[in-house]
Amino acid sequence: MDSLHFMRTRIILLTVIFLSLLLISWFIFPFQKAIAGLMIGVIVSLYNILHLARRLRIAGEVAIATGSLQTPGIGMMNRILMICAAFLIAIQFPELVDFRMIFLGLPVCYIIAVIVQLWFLRIENNT
Repeated sequence: MDSLHFMRTRIILLTVIFLSLLLISWFIFPFQKAIAGLMIGVIVSLYNILHLARRLRIAGEVAIATGSLQTPGIGMMNRILMICAAFLIAIQFPELVDFRMIFLGLPVCYIIAVIVQLWFLRIENNT
């Protein structure tokens, strides 16, 4: 299994576990509005990191195949628009979603990616 596939599956698994815990806490605790914002932020974060990984893989393959330094973009505008869509949902439904919690959810998958990378390096060093 290559490192990118390992990291992608671990990031998805850990994010789904975190989202499951958020969903359970959404049913248990009285602050559903804040948890809904956090869940939307984490979902957008997962989409953004998976999109970034895909675009980096494509850019690397094109650079290797053509040998040129000009590669396709990494989809920055698409990721920014996804964040804007999350905030538009929060603005459209202010009684259901707290937009401030979206800010806390956005870096979650990037933090998980760093943890998974450290975990992968530890596994590689042990073998």
